[in-house]
Amino acid sequence: MTIIESIKQHQSTFSKSEQKVSAYLLKYPEHAETFTITKLADRAGTSTSAVLRFCQSLGFQGFKDFRFEMIAYLRQQRQKQAPTSGNSQFLNQYLAAITQLQDLDQTAIHQLIKALLNPQMTYLLGIHYSSLPAKQLFWGLADLGLLSEYAYDYINAAHITNTMRQDSTLVLFSISGTKANFNHFLAASATNLPKNSFLITMNSKAELADYFKHTIVLPGYQSSNRSVVDMQAISMIFVEYLLNLIHEQA
Repeated sequence: MTIIESIKQHQSTFSKSEQKVSAYLLKYPEHAETFTITKLADRAGTSTSAVLRFCQSLGFQGFKDFRFEMIAYLRQQRQKQAPTSGNSQFLNQYLAAITQLQDLDQTAIHQLIKALLNPQMTYLLGIHYSSLPAKQLFWGLADLGLLSEYAYDYINAAHITNTMRQDSTLVLFSISGTKANFNHFLAASATNLPKNSFLITMNSKAELADYFKHTIVLPGYQSSNRSVVDMQAISMIFVEYLLNLIHEQA
């Protein structure tokens, strides 16, 4: 019996929180290869203890043992597939997402450009992989002579709240748009977010959207879920597009 068959067989015995883990892994089994237990819990909408109980319900000591079994299963499945089929599908999904960038809400983009050209300080924030487009925008703005500050982890994110003002601009990058990674930041700044606050995400149902005045939803969220790592190429292409538009107006 494969690990996937075992998960399906245990469905009726899982608790509600364990069923969330089960449903997520059955839909995106590849994520077991690269996700930590914390990230898996976040994406499944449950807790790390629920993920641990899920693994133990399947007869494993912990997440590490379960993950090894999943990796072995996934490698066996890849060996059975045609070598180019997965690659072609992956690239086609990227191409489709890039093409859809032209359909973004231009009003929101122009509002973002206007805010970034504001002489007041701009704050850029991204955690983990989402730090890459935030950093790219930071250096791009610097090349255009525009000041900004860049935070790439929880500690830096919390610190920048001390200098943010209402007339500042805040741009936060988050593929999933879940607020779990930003609880400390939101607690420190919930009453002090700048009026020019922008969330750049791929999730049209992003939890963080409730805290930001503007939300720009990039295409490719389903492809991101199918990827073993958080896809940032779409976000970075968007940043390059944005920087070129700023250059034309600066």
